[in-house]
Amino acid sequence: ALEIISYYEHRWLVEEYHKVWKSDGTDIESLRLQSQENMERLVTIHGFIATRILQLKFARNLPNNPSCEQVLSGKARKLLWLKRVKATLPDTAPNMKWAYEELARLGGWKDTKRTGHASVKVLMQGWLKLQAILEGYDLAKSLESDL
Repeated sequence: ALEIISYYEHRWLVEEYHKVWKSDGTDIESLRLQSQENMERLVTIHGFIATRILQLKFARNLPNNPSCEQVLSGKARKLLWLKRVKATLPDTAPNMKWAYEELARLGGWKDTKRTGHASVKVLMQGWLKLQAILEGYDLAKSLESDL
């Protein structure tokens, strides 16, 4: 009985995951894909994105303030730093709270209510913008090698 109660206590996390995965930013159900294989691929990709967004959302409040490199690659955190902070890169990776706030701001968050909490939708928008920045960086680097 205690094991079942333990599972039930974590039900909110599963609900939050499904909320992120289905509605906030990904909107998989509105896509009109032509094949089951394409739908499965997209669902898998969005599942990974939802996991990263939830990691950011919950890890920013951890007492030990972990490094943002648990969620962002080295290249992603550096490009986020250059895009948002526009200063010399630090020697060490910033913490998870920094990544949360900067991704939220990249997604359009202004914290007008002064709560310090961004919506999952804004985090998702920031995440997708960062992915576009990463893609642009990789494309520019590939052009550089062709010259």
